[in-house]
Amino acid sequence: DSAISHRTKVYQFLDENNRTAPACQQQVKIAHLHAENEDFAKSIVALSEGIQRLHKGVETIDKMASCRVDILIQCYEMQAICYARLEKWYEALERYNKALPLIAKKDGYDAEGNKQYNSMLIQKSVLLLTMGNHRLSANTISQYLKNATFSQQMAGALIVDDFDHALALDTSAATHLKSGNVDKAISVFKEHLAFVKSLPNSDVLKSGTLHRLGCLLANKKQYGSALPLLNEALGIKKTVYDENHKSVLDTTWAVAATYHSMGNKQKALEQYLVLMDKTNNVDDMPVDVAHVRHCVGRLFFEDGKICQAIDMFRSALSEAETPDKLQLKSEIMLNLANSLTAIGEVDAGIEIYDKLLRGKWLKKTKIPFLSRFNRSLALLKEGELEEAKGILYQIGENRSSTAKDAKGKIYLALGHVAAMDGNVDEAVDYFENSFDVAGDDISAMARGKKCFAMVQMNSGQIAEAFTTLEEVLEDISNSSAEGRTVNILKAETWNVMAWAYKKDGDLSQAKNFAKLALQIYKTELGEKNPITLRNVSNLQLLLLREAENLETSEAKSIIDAVKYELEDALGVFVEMNGMGVYGLDVASLKINLGFIAVWQKKPKKARKLLRQIQEMNLPSWHSLINRSVVLEEYVEALEKRER
Repeated sequence: DSAISHRTKVYQFLDENNRTAPACQQQVKIAHLHAENEDFAKSIVALSEGIQRLHKGVETIDKMASCRVDILIQCYEMQAICYARLEKWYEALERYNKALPLIAKKDGYDAEGNKQYNSMLIQKSVLLLTMGNHRLSANTISQYLKNATFSQQMAGALIVDDFDHALALDTSAATHLKSGNVDKAISVFKEHLAFVKSLPNSDVLKSGTLHRLGCLLANKKQYGSALPLLNEALGIKKTVYDENHKSVLDTTWAVAATYHSMGNKQKALEQYLVLMDKTNNVDDMPVDVAHVRHCVGRLFFEDGKICQAIDMFRSALSEAETPDKLQLKSEIMLNLANSLTAIGEVDAGIEIYDKLLRGKWLKKTKIPFLSRFNRSLALLKEGELEEAKGILYQIGENRSSTAKDAKGKIYLALGHVAAMDGNVDEAVDYFENSFDVAGDDISAMARGKKCFAMVQMNSGQIAEAFTTLEEVLEDISNSSAEGRTVNILKAETWNVMAWAYKKDGDLSQAKNFAKLALQIYKTELGEKNPITLRNVSNLQLLLLREAENLETSEAKSIIDAVKYELEDALGVFVEMNGMGVYGLDVASLKINLGFIAVWQKKPKKARKLLRQIQEMNLPSWHSLINRSVVLEEYVEALEKRER
């Protein structure tokens, strides 16, 4: 305040003595002092007084002395900055539009190489971007970049300061993003990153660029390229900021999401849990807590931890009750319903599906179609085939563009239903429809063709099935997808190949492909994942089939090893079987162990396993019922022989 008071007295003295230019320079210094105190309104007033004083006694700007024009430009530029700080965007833009022509007129063609002129072009472009005028922002920043390129070619140096140039590249990338040109934005960000890495003390700029470039590459599904950049950004930010800083949490979220997309569940969960822990310590979380919990729930679900997934989805729902989170809330509800039906609480799941179908705000989203689709799957699980088919046929006939993404899954389900009914031609049509709508989605394409191959096998067209499966593997190899997605698709295809070789009577080849698939599942999903355990069981059944053709002495060691593997898998499933999530897996394994006990001539063990299976209340329509009936016949025959 004393400095402002002193400058004001100096200004008044100079003004009284008609020393206009020095007086106005004092006004600029007074404005600076107000701005340093973040009193931008007073700074603008001081600058306005200076501008008014500069025009005093001058008919037009053309007749204004050069020293006054320089101060006038300075006043307009400072006003633009102050208006921007007050978020008065149009007033700020007006000041830039006044200052830039003055510099251009004053310097003529030399303005293109003027530092102040180009710095102001950059600031104007940033302002236009903030205002949403992306096209004009792009044109403005292109003008600067053209000047900068010419300057570097002629003088080998930048026109503006390093950090202004970095801001220009950042702005240019942002304008390309806004126009939808992601590839060009990535190219500019790569140039930006190379530039800031050459600067001293640029950790803040560098980490920001690494974060943005990493996010763009992840959005393009180039996870292998994105992850190192995001991890580097996170490492730098942890040294620059406090661990609870918004920037650190933003990048933690990006790293977690990228790990999740790559299928590295353990690493993703570690980062998600870091964010969840921060919810208790950070007042203004930059990341949506409901979104984080939803992602953790999805991870648990994918890992077969259904009960934990349900708890997490319910927790996420409690954080998603505000009107601005309706879309997220509906996605959480859908996943909660899927989880409930997975553990047998079908009525509770269907109740949520029906609630989603009544939501008018969801009509233009995929949620209604996915809700109907998943509701039909729940009904199929309960054996309500006719009602489920009716829903699937109704959805399949829908021509809405919002249903397009769900159509592939719907066609697959309709194909399976048709195949179950023995309508092979209809099943083939639906499977072909599924990969017709897949587009560039390699996963959808591969799964449609695999289902088609399975129909071919069941129709006795084994050679044709092999051809289809080889096409699937070729499609996967030629795709741009990488990492876990590709590996899982290969494993799924090899599993079907194993089944095809089994049907063709080639147990050796069937066993080889089953082993290849199992190794990928162990690597990508972990040894205790339900999918991995089911594949362990499938491989053991092939080994059992192989042992059937051997002498008893040779078969014994194979069957003992199979028994050990199946018991180990059963132990894991029993441990995970809270609320009956894996009841069918447990029953299937016990049936297989029951047959082994019969082969080993252990009637008491076989009877005990059969009794446990009969107490499980399996669905009356499930194929396991028939297998348990066959097992009972085998046990009774063994008991009769023993007696």
